Parts: sequence; C-alpha cells; structure tokens
Amino acid sequence: MQVMKTDKIKVLHFGLSLNRGGIETYLHKISSNINNEKFSFSFINSTSSFPCFYEELSEMGCEFYDITSRRKNIWKNKRDLKELFRECEFDILHFHVNTLSYIDPVLFALKNNVKVIIHSRNAGAAGSNLTQFLHKINKVRIQALADKITKVSVSQLAGEWLFGKNGNFNVLNNGIDLDKFHFLPEERIALRESLGIDSSTCLLGNVGAFVPAKNQEFAVNVLKKTINSGIDAKLLLIGEGSLKQNVMSLVDELGLGDKVLFLGKREDMPSLFSALDIFLFPSFYEGFPNAVLEAQACGLPCLISDKITNEVVINKNITKRLSIDISGYKEWLECVAFFVNERLSDHVGSVNERSIAWKKIQEAGFSYKEEMVRLEALYESVVNK
Repeated sequence: MQVMKTDKIKVLHFGLSLNRGGIETYLHKISSNINNEKFSFSFINSTSSFPCFYEELSEMGCEFYDITSRRKNIWKNKRDLKELFRECEFDILHFHVNTLSYIDPVLFALKNNVKVIIHSRNAGAAGSNLTQFLHKINKVRIQALADKITKVSVSQLAGEWLFGKNGNFNVLNNGIDLDKFHFLPEERIALRESLGIDSSTCLLGNVGAFVPAKNQEFAVNVLKKTINSGIDAKLLLIGEGSLKQNVMSLVDELGLGDKVLFLGKREDMPSLFSALDIFLFPSFYEGFPNAVLEAQACGLPCLISDKITNEVVINKNITKRLSIDISGYKEWLECVAFFVNERLSDHVGSVNERSIAWKKIQEAGFSYKEEMVRLEALYESVVNK
C-alpha cells in the first residue's frame, strides 16, 4: 500500500528582535525541539539586520522574510506584509507579543485565510502613551475577531493582561530542559572559588535585563539590609540593559562596591544557580519567568515578587511570593535569614534536597518535552479548525 505524502504544517512566527529576550529564547527553544517532519518554521524579520539566533535558526532550516520596520516606514511595512501573505503560503501565523500596539501581521494573515495564534508573553508592558493607546484600541479590534483567532498565554495573568479576564484564552506554560537544569555540587564549588566567594558567604542572585520591569534596585536594597542585619552576603546581578548604570550608581551610593558582582550575560546558568544560595526576583510584572522555574529545578530558594503569577511556584517549600512595597523589605529580610540559618544548620541535608529538586518540576509537567507535545497538538488543532 502506497502512503500518501503529507505536507508539513507551515508556521510563520512574529516576535524576533535584535535582543535576546524571553520571546526570542522561546522561539529558539521550540525551533530546536519541534518535530521537523511535521512542521516547518519561518520568521518575519523587521530588524533591518540579522535578528538574534539568526545563524542557529538558519542552520535548522528556518526561513526569514524581511519586512520594513513600522518605525522606519509604516506604509512600506504594510506593503511588505501584503506582498508576503499574497506570495507565500502559510498555514499559521504565530504572533508572539507583549502588547497589542501593533497587529498588522494578524490582519494581513486573516485576509489571506491564514490561521492566527496570538501568544501573550507578558503580564504588563512599559511603553509610551502612544503604545498604551494603540494597545487599548487593538484590544477591542482583537475581541471583535475572537472567533477567527486562537488566543494563548504563558500564564493566567499574561492572558488577562492581553485579552481581558473574559478573553477566552488557553494557558500554555513554559517548560525547561531538566537534563540541563539541576543542582551541580562540583560546579558550585568551582564557580564560587573563581568569583572569590567564601563558602560561608550567603550568595544572593538575580537574572534579567536591566529594564524597569525587573526592579534590580529592590534586590540591591535587600542586600544592604541583609548585610546590616549581620549576615555575610554578596549579590550577583546577571544580565545587561539600559538601566545597568543606574543600578551600578545605587550600588556605589550604598557603599556596596565590593559586595555586588555584575556578570553581564552568561550561558552557564545551571552552574550559577548551583553557586547561589538564594534567588531574588522582585519584578513588577512577568509573563511566566523561566528563570524562577530553572532556579527551583536547581533546588535554589526563591524569593519573588507577589506581582508574579502563582503558577510559577512549584516547590512551595523554597519559593515565597513577597510584597515589593517599601513595607515588604522586612519580610524579604526574614526569609533571607530563614534560608541562611537552614543552610548552615543542615548543610548535607540541603545539598541532598537540591540534588533532587528537579523531580518536582518534572512531576508538575514543566519539562520542555511535555510543553512541545502540547504545542504540536495546538498547531494541529488550529489547522483542523
């Protein structure tokens, strides 16, 4: 019996930029792990350059379609989109966004009978008054097109932010590579030694771009209060961004120059999470922060903002949601002291617990392998609507 050849499902993604953020990292992850016998990925590129992960994605066989940036010329942007959807065949447009301030790719896709998935990646956004205004206007337009669009979000909060509380969206939580993210005791010792961190020092850490949402100033103030309480502590800040100099100035102002290490962008996050004693994540908003999930997989106690979705709290024994109001510092300090005392009183037990912490993440269904199963099922259901 001859088997009929089945065409792949062609998915066009929007969301790549020049900066390696959450959307870009997610797109690289799913491109690396999608079943390429059933799906083919391509990308809209409106950067006027090569977006991040360009080489890696090209090597995977992904195609890129250059579109004039709307900021450069809105009319050429519309022209390019019109030509793209008229000349190329796609089954799905997967639209990854933090706001709805720009939805032209969605509108052109629908005009050309391309199925659309809008994927909310954040639970808030900083932007100009124009961005906020366009977001509100387009939110109404998207609601009017609800029956033609599949709405997905990384968390309940992210869905409500983009689509409204009655937005009829599906939550597709992020997953992580549990073969990679687990506690590495040898790496802990080696990395702390390389950074000049004494084994008795409480090493706090934060990961994220230096942008308003990440609120690294709060982490610096937590460090200051921790030291003032008599605890020997240092802080690692991992990332880059426009507000880095502001945070460096605050560090100098508080006299913490020898207590804070700015490590820039790093690729060795499992080792860094293993080296840390407590993870501080005081963001004003997040969609679904992978870093918190990864830290928990490494058995790292996490103190996170209560503005962050509760869905990311998998191990309640080591992850606490706390207020980031000024009055909340006391609670953060108490939690730091608790985890420091716990580590000092039962070092061997805590190491053993950290070594198996990844199992809780797996049991909760947050492995990227399970995420990919859900994503592929989503694509198939959208095409067959």
